[in-house]
Amino acid sequence: MDGETLTELITTTFMVLLMAAMAWMMRAAATGQIKRNAWIGIRTAALMHCDACWLLGHHAAAAKGTMGCWLAAALMAASGIVSVLVTLPAFVHPAATMAGVAIMLGGVLLGLRDANRAVAKIHAGERIVSS
Repeated sequence: MDGETLTELITTTFMVLLMAAMAWMMRAAATGQIKRNAWIGIRTAALMHCDACWLLGHHAAAAKGTMGCWLAAALMAASGIVSVLVTLPAFVHPAATMAGVAIMLGGVLLGLRDANRAVAKIHAGERIVSS
């Protein structure tokens, strides 16, 4: 195994672990294990408004966000495993990694849309501004 392949495998392993950690954090925020804070979670003005908004928003976003992370992790892991077993063109592994990041980002953004829609129904009529 040459140095470039080893570097790609280490990067892929890190990215898969990062996707798994993000999926766990999304699920933990959706179930109330992670409370409202300034470091982890979706931190829009609407979701940071109150604890009920935080929990409802993360609950609404969790399904699509975690699905995006798990699909991205699966794609990245599959490309890493296939690249070890079979000689592929040089662009395949980086393209799969970028596609995985795009899938994760798409899931998170779709989840964010769902979160904002759900939270808008809690405080209908109130103007929520960031502090």
